[in-house]
Amino acid sequence: MNQEESKYFDDENINEALNRFKASLVSGRKNYFDISEFEKIVDFLLDEGDINSSEIAAKQGIQIHPGAIQLKLKYAQVLLSKGKHKSAMKYIELAERIEPDNSDIHLIKGSAWLAMGEKRKAQKSFARALQTGDRDKDEVLYNIGASYLQIGETENAVKYFEKALQINPENEMALYDLGFFSDQEGDYQKSIEYYNRYLDYDPYNFSVWFNLGISYNKSGEYEKAIEAYEFALVLNEDFIQSLFNIGNAYANIGKYDEAIQKYTEYLEFDPDNDDAMCYLGECYLSLEDYIHSEYYYQEAIKINKDNDTAWFGVGLIMWVEKKWNESIIFIKKAIKADNSNSEYWLTMAKVYSDSGSPEEAEDALQQASSLEPENSEIWLTWVDVLMRYGKVHKSINVMRTAIQENEDVLLKYRIVALLLENKQEKEAFKILEVAMEQGFLQIKYFFDIYPKALKNRRINKLVDKFRTNNPL
Repeated sequence: MNQEESKYFDDENINEALNRFKASLVSGRKNYFDISEFEKIVDFLLDEGDINSSEIAAKQGIQIHPGAIQLKLKYAQVLLSKGKHKSAMKYIELAERIEPDNSDIHLIKGSAWLAMGEKRKAQKSFARALQTGDRDKDEVLYNIGASYLQIGETENAVKYFEKALQINPENEMALYDLGFFSDQEGDYQKSIEYYNRYLDYDPYNFSVWFNLGISYNKSGEYEKAIEAYEFALVLNEDFIQSLFNIGNAYANIGKYDEAIQKYTEYLEFDPDNDDAMCYLGECYLSLEDYIHSEYYYQEAIKINKDNDTAWFGVGLIMWVEKKWNESIIFIKKAIKADNSNSEYWLTMAKVYSDSGSPEEAEDALQQASSLEPENSEIWLTWVDVLMRYGKVHKSINVMRTAIQENEDVLLKYRIVALLLENKQEKEAFKILEVAMEQGFLQIKYFFDIYPKALKNRRINKLVDKFRTNNPL
């Protein structure tokens, strides 16, 4: 029997045992299982999150096999999952007295100490686990890392996963987790490296191909993301999330027709997915096909009346079509569903401005700036709205607040233009010097928004002096 056939029969046997155990819970009649079967039943139920059933299985196993150290350890794991650390420690120490050189015992004991906040004792137990010779060192190191994950110490977990790889570069669990956590930390290139190394050893793991696609997508390598998602789909045609993500990647590179095709395929399997409807609406909006765009946004609303993206999407269409009142109604519904989204407030301000309602626009911008002061577009839009209605002094005051709240050099250049236009040259030149020190290359923006500066001798002299003293 080859390895694959052996695994198949093992899976069949555990499934049969698990079904018999679950049936016994319903009937109230206990069944006999050997030690290995009880271990696998407990592990499976723990993985499912069914802690109560796993506890029953562990207790029954100990009753039937009272001398089985493995089952005492499994029961200790169950107790740890329930937060009963001291009770778990009793079973662990009992097992340790019988088998003092069992690395599994010291691993679980280290996990228990970590859960109780006893990190030094945990490190001693982990060191003991590494000293015992009944398990490969890389496996022990990986499990130590997994213990730190359980208490939320990702940094320590990653260190142990990396140590495991140093000993065994083919440790697939370490490669998988390092790929995942690198992605979570925003180091997408490192994540891609780990996932590709994993696939060198196991090229048929569809979930790793899918995760690789996510990392490629986040790093902006959309074509490679599509390729990875397609591999995942070939390996598991039932994993329809791949279709959804392929659609996202196509949309990210502006291939909206291809994205629409994938989202449509996805909806054949999941017709009530309002998020997919919204993405379809967004693709059609980008193609300026407003009829189809509104259709899909409205379909999303029918499925989920709290879908703020759908309400906002219809509001955008109404804005494009210059239906100001309707646009405001829909954007308000989006804000009602999510009033912390600064983009919604900013867009509503633009619609109010276009409709001739500057005061309402200002109120919306005030809300947007309080939610996301680091968003320069909000402040620049606020100035545009005020200037549109001739409120120069108020524009300057808004920009004074902006440069206090936001470090973007463009805001400094913007207030310089306003101050010069308002004949407040002393303050303008003072801020201009600061702006040039911060970001001289962005001075083109200043000349674009205030072309009069090109003919201003004092400004040109100041710029030439700065360029001479600060050669690129």
